[in-house]
Amino acid sequence: MTIQQPRQAGIIDIGSNSVRLVICDVLGASILQSFNEKVMAGLGEGLTKTGHLSPQGVEAALKALSRYRAILKALNVDTYEAVATAAVRMAQDGPDFLKQAGKILNRPVRLLSGEDEAHLSARGVDLSIHNPVGVIGDLGGSSLELKRIGLSNGPKMGESLMLGPLALGDIVSEPKELRKRVRDALKACEVLKDAKGRFYAVGGAWRAFGRLVMELERYPLHVLQGYQINEGQVARAAKLCVDSLTNAAARQQIEALDKRRAKYFPMAAILMEEVLTQSALEGVTISATGVREGVLHELLKMNLDDPLTDGIIAYARLDQNQIAFGRALHDFIAPALIPQPDLFGSPAADIRIEKAACMMADSAGRYHPDHRAEMAYDQALRAPYLGVSHPERAMIAYAIGCRYEKDFKRPPEHAGLTTDAQTDRARQVGLLMRLGAVFSGRSGPILKRAALRRVGDALELEVDRKDANMISETVERRLSQAASQLKLKWRTSVR
Repeated sequence: MTIQQPRQAGIIDIGSNSVRLVICDVLGASILQSFNEKVMAGLGEGLTKTGHLSPQGVEAALKALSRYRAILKALNVDTYEAVATAAVRMAQDGPDFLKQAGKILNRPVRLLSGEDEAHLSARGVDLSIHNPVGVIGDLGGSSLELKRIGLSNGPKMGESLMLGPLALGDIVSEPKELRKRVRDALKACEVLKDAKGRFYAVGGAWRAFGRLVMELERYPLHVLQGYQINEGQVARAAKLCVDSLTNAAARQQIEALDKRRAKYFPMAAILMEEVLTQSALEGVTISATGVREGVLHELLKMNLDDPLTDGIIAYARLDQNQIAFGRALHDFIAPALIPQPDLFGSPAADIRIEKAACMMADSAGRYHPDHRAEMAYDQALRAPYLGVSHPERAMIAYAIGCRYEKDFKRPPEHAGLTTDAQTDRARQVGLLMRLGAVFSGRSGPILKRAALRRVGDALELEVDRKDANMISETVERRLSQAASQLKLKWRTSVR
């Protein structure tokens, strides 16, 4: 087996509000950020009134680009692309800005159309959400891009609406007028008509809104990627945001979360609330990926395979033996597991998560034994791999905790992240992984020569005659523990 090496690439995103440099390590379908810096330049401030980019914004943006080029050169990142979005696209002096920016970077800046933005953002969501179905909405400083995603019927083209906070803030100051303007624009939006599935929210303003909902709901897992919000939660947070326009206490609460974006919260909140009101979409999923990841996909000609396993391999820096062990481990434990239709919707979805847990089963071997289970759990719960919902992430993490410690106790506030069935399956997988790891010495070839299966009311470990001495007291104890979790007896046999 040859381990593929990550490729490094950068994206400079010149938006209406911020200018950002992101450098990523890309392995297969996995994207892991190694550098992320933004400057809140505000290029689009006053654009709808003047038709020109903000002079202060231009100065700040060009200064940021000079800094970013120096960083890219110092880090030997030759593969990168710079893109500009709505503010530069709409401004009369946009072409002049592009010339200056290209001169600083010593390469042309790609000006994205509204359809480009919608398409690339949808591609970015595809890279991070497993089988998304619904509508993506990418909220930038000046514009909102909407596009169907997944198996949805309806228009294939995206739409770009000038509903970004900078654009709206220049022409509307009163919440009722703001809501009417947003509502009228969304009612005419073809992408939202008869759309089914979820709304995938992309962009800094909506990520900040997602953090606000987490705070208000006292949600225990502060991972925005894949965070799901229902309509009631959106409404409660939106009320606080609108109240912040006239209520000092509400404003202080918002500013404590994100002072730089506080003035944009009411507009972002009303937009999200109205998207759900004007459509039949079932709720919101926050996506931490969007246009930048879509650009990376095109730049590196990435595949659109499942990013979960690739992400685990890349993040945990698994070597050839660890990858082989993870794959053999799943094949070893799978016959002991009975399908449970109430886990993640289908046997294939359940197996995908169990495989991911097995791939992480040797990810914490270098940690101190006294803290190994806790550190492995925390890593699995919060690691920036993509393609999982929060319940799936939480089940993987609990299984890993149980793999490293038989009676592992996760924090009580995390118990609600999984259902009872998912919790029980995590313990089953964890204890089976413990058995496979100690029996084989974390060796894929030894696991492949053995078989673990249900035989009547017993969990049987069958080994090749030449591996008979691999069945130690510790192996029998862990076999007993796994069988007990599965409500089975246990036995060993030699063939």
